[in-house]
Amino acid sequence: MAPRSSALLFLLLLAGCAGDSSLVSRQDADLQSSIQYDKVECKRLIAQRNALASANGLATDAKPVFAETPLGLGPVLPDTRSAKRQSADKAAAEIDAMNRSLIRRQCIPKPPES
Repeated sequence: MAPRSSALLFLLLLAGCAGDSSLVSRQDADLQSSIQYDKVECKRLIAQRNALASANGLATDAKPVFAETPLGLGPVLPDTRSAKRQSADKAAAEIDAMNRSLIRRQCIPKPPES
């Protein structure tokens, strides 16, 4: 029984140390609302989206990617992505928000369902 209690205590302490540097919290922080782009003219927003995609080596229809973590440990695993990967993931989330605004305002056609 003691080994189980020790392991549980260790996991609880580890969970408390995760904070804002965990993989899941940083990936969640990258997500953006598309509403912030609704006041930007369509042509200008498309140009901004294309420039962001080009600067990060992404497609103009990029979507955020979430890492799969074993056993639901995402909130306690540290974010070990490289700075370049973190930047690309943040840009993908921003591009997705821009696209959602553009589609909602009918500036670009809705992509076909896959």
